[in-house]
Amino acid sequence: MYRAFQTSLHLLQPELVFVLGDIMDEGFYCSLQDFDKYVSRFKQLFAVPKNTKLYTVVGNHDIGFHNEIKSSRNQMFITAFNSTPVQFFTLRGNYFVLINSMALEGDGCTLCKSVEIQLSEIEKKLKCSKNSTFLNCTSKPSLEFYSKPILMQHYPLYRSSDMDCTDFDSAPMPIKEEIFKEARECLSKNSTYHILNQIKPRLALSGHTHHGCTRKLPFGFGEEITISSFNRRNKNNPTIGLGVITPNNLAFIKCPLPQESTIIIIYISGMTVVFCWTLYSSFIKRYISSLKYIYREASAQVYCFNLISKSFRLNHWISILFTSSKKHSS
Repeated sequence: MYRAFQTSLHLLQPELVFVLGDIMDEGFYCSLQDFDKYVSRFKQLFAVPKNTKLYTVVGNHDIGFHNEIKSSRNQMFITAFNSTPVQFFTLRGNYFVLINSMALEGDGCTLCKSVEIQLSEIEKKLKCSKNSTFLNCTSKPSLEFYSKPILMQHYPLYRSSDMDCTDFDSAPMPIKEEIFKEARECLSKNSTYHILNQIKPRLALSGHTHHGCTRKLPFGFGEEITISSFNRRNKNNPTIGLGVITPNNLAFIKCPLPQESTIIIIYISGMTVVFCWTLYSSFIKRYISSLKYIYREASAQVYCFNLISKSFRLNHWISILFTSSKKHSS
């Protein structure tokens, strides 16, 4: 995961990076020590250079589903990641709205009320920048000009299932046929239409389901793109989203990362090559050593044979010489 993210950063060099929730597995019930460890590990894995800004959105694994959220744990996440339930900022005339999906139940809870108030303020800012004659607008809009925002949250907008999703990283069968539970696998139908009516985004980005999906917004103009899990434990073929955005236009594409099965095959193949080369090198060394030994033995035998042969000729010559001298003396 670290290498995939850092390589993507190096190659793409983005100005903004968004992580769409589920940063931790059990952030909503783990100990305080484990929570701090998860935060530290995340910041190591997803470290960004100074010229890149990182934004995070909270997920259900971070603070729990709506009925599991504790104010203390929610505040811990806000402090650790500087991620409030509603974030609204602009960059070069592009507006971004990041929302805590679990706070969109509309049941009057404390967290939900706070989010509703903040979204109403954002709605007012956007409407006033589009039309200064809108009711309750100040004489000077707080936004320089109007541009449809980019909406980001953990839950996807309401849909009954993933059956209409045809992306290369969409859910496989039969998972694609499973019916979504509102406020668990996706936003409720009421919350979806309420947030779209308030924000009127041109693009909505989400996560949560571990699988990819691209579809038209339920109403209005624009698309919703669900990004599949970045963790290969959840998805064999993870993806990242790459977007180029201007106030009046945008281009977005999902970039596939190497599949986990491909990485495993590469590792196994590499280990096999190293193992075979080690065996081959060991065999070659032993073979060369044996040849050297045989050569030395053969050389020694030839040397001894030469010595013996020379000794034999010398003895023969002495014997002849001695025999010859005896004949002369007689």
